[in-house]
Amino acid sequence: MKRAGAVANKYRFARGNGMPRVDKCFAEPERAWILVDGYGEVMGRLASKLVPLLTGKHKPIYQPYRDCGDYVVVVNAGFTVVTGKRMEKKKYYHHTQYPGGLKTMPLWRLFEQNPVEPLRRAIFGMLPKNRLRHQRMTRLRLYPTAMHAQEATLRAANGLAFRARLPPGDGAAILERIAPAAEARNTP
Repeated sequence: MKRAGAVANKYRFARGNGMPRVDKCFAEPERAWILVDGYGEVMGRLASKLVPLLTGKHKPIYQPYRDCGDYVVVVNAGFTVVTGKRMEKKKYYHHTQYPGGLKTMPLWRLFEQNPVEPLRRAIFGMLPKNRLRHQRMTRLRLYPTAMHAQEATLRAANGLAFRARLPPGDGAAILERIAPAAEARNTP
């Protein structure tokens, strides 16, 4: 409600010099493209290293209620491994919503039908359960072999393309910059 005699000020939230305050946390985040090779990686450990990249926890501007994560391209996702007897014993469940409609599928059969689906489900299960979950999953690109459709995007990413090196154990992914196409042509 307006006070009597108050003058409308378009710079109501202004600094001393009259310019509006601009907060970097409200700007559109710069999204990088991160290439990860999943060959021979344990599926759950790989998923737990990809989730911080999708949520943006590796960035200094991270806020839990904002989507500031990067695009993640995983090649050789069909060559991830599982430990122990999980291939035979692990089961995925879904219900048809009809009485007695509980369906089970073992991991080996899901892996036969679509080799990247178990990794996608593992990542989906590790993401925070909120409204940003599906939005973050749209930035995940999984490819069963080394061939992928993001090659041109990674070359033209204006310095925002990285190759992730996954250290053994529980360490976070180490990002190494991929040179853009213009720099790659100029280097001897």
